[in-house]
Amino acid sequence: MPYPLRPLPLMQNWSCEGCSDCCRRLEGVITDEEKRRIEALDLANDPEVGPRPWFAPVRRGPGKWRLKHRREGGCVFLTSGNRCRIHERFGADAKPFVCRLFPFVLIPAGNHWRVGMRFSCPPAAANRGRPVLDAEKDLVDLSRGLEHHHVGRSADSAPPPALQAGQQLPWPEVCRIVESLAEIVQDRGDRLERRLRKLLAVARTCGRVKMDSLRGNRVSTFMQSVRVGLDAEVPRDPADVPSPDRLLGRVPFRVLLAIFARKDRDVYQAWGLRRGLGRVLSGWRFARGRGRVPRVNEFLPEIRFDEVERRDSLPPEVDEILERYYLVKLNSLQFCGPPNFDWPLWAGLESLVLTLPMILWLGRALTGGSPVEAVQRAIQLVDDHFGGDRMLGLPHIRALQRTLIERGELEKLVAWYSR
Repeated sequence: MPYPLRPLPLMQNWSCEGCSDCCRRLEGVITDEEKRRIEALDLANDPEVGPRPWFAPVRRGPGKWRLKHRREGGCVFLTSGNRCRIHERFGADAKPFVCRLFPFVLIPAGNHWRVGMRFSCPPAAANRGRPVLDAEKDLVDLSRGLEHHHVGRSADSAPPPALQAGQQLPWPEVCRIVESLAEIVQDRGDRLERRLRKLLAVARTCGRVKMDSLRGNRVSTFMQSVRVGLDAEVPRDPADVPSPDRLLGRVPFRVLLAIFARKDRDVYQAWGLRRGLGRVLSGWRFARGRGRVPRVNEFLPEIRFDEVERRDSLPPEVDEILERYYLVKLNSLQFCGPPNFDWPLWAGLESLVLTLPMILWLGRALTGGSPVEAVQRAIQLVDDHFGGDRMLGLPHIRALQRTLIERGELEKLVAWYSR
């Protein structure tokens, strides 16, 4: 029997709208078994299917293959009507597992699977469609497939993420810590940005303490005492937080922003990013932070860096959208361990909070729609990279993130772009 699911703990909606965004953007990795099964289907002479070979080997995973894309963009099985040809002819169950699972994420957490979501999917970011709870039966079937055919293990065989280097707790205690963090994000007595600054304060405090001996209710009691003790220390008004340092704060932030903002694959590829030199030049211009903002995605308007900095802060109603995003990431454990480049729990939490100033900056820069639409688009762009862009796992990029955190610049950036 498959291990049970821990569903999303809040109202999250999603239905596929057939936008084909995932078919054009995702690197669909499949197993040898899936490759043989798809090759056995009667698709070779189908005019809607791209020419062979349909698959390319994945260098970082022996026995794994990726679905090839057409020169003009899109998976080889994507039809002219924006539909999956495998799905059209043979049903949803015939599609590769990665395609059937998206935008959901299943993460092992001891005696159960946690359900997460990729907000790079437009309906997920906009919370459109049916309640996710309606998909529970499908997710149970997918968890069974994950256990038996893909990871080759059950949920209880995955080790819990370390709290930090050399410090680890069993799964039940890790889940208690995550529940305490989620309670902070759900506390609507504060604006969302202060709740996330509280998360940073908790990570900093707990990172100085050895928690190895804590078990059961003692974990919850300890986390509650930390939360109460820090409430008075975290400034309530973002205007009371010092502005980020121009060199040690804003420059590393903009370098990371250039990664989170870009959209450089397939038909969504921004002009000028088709070659490595274009990416390097745009990254340099982001680091300088002067003049016109490079159009690293097709949604950015013609706008200057100083214009973005002068624009008004986003209205309070965007907090509900952001709260839902961060609760899903926390409760699903998408912020640490294997889903996020094996970051320990506290460092992974800090990397998750780093996405807030990214989203707020992009929300200010994206004009032409309502603030709510701008934030939804910003979440799509940022979450397309969070935990998935291998560049963010490189040592020098991780070092930039650590610089912002260790020098206290991340709290300043969160407050600055929330003013």
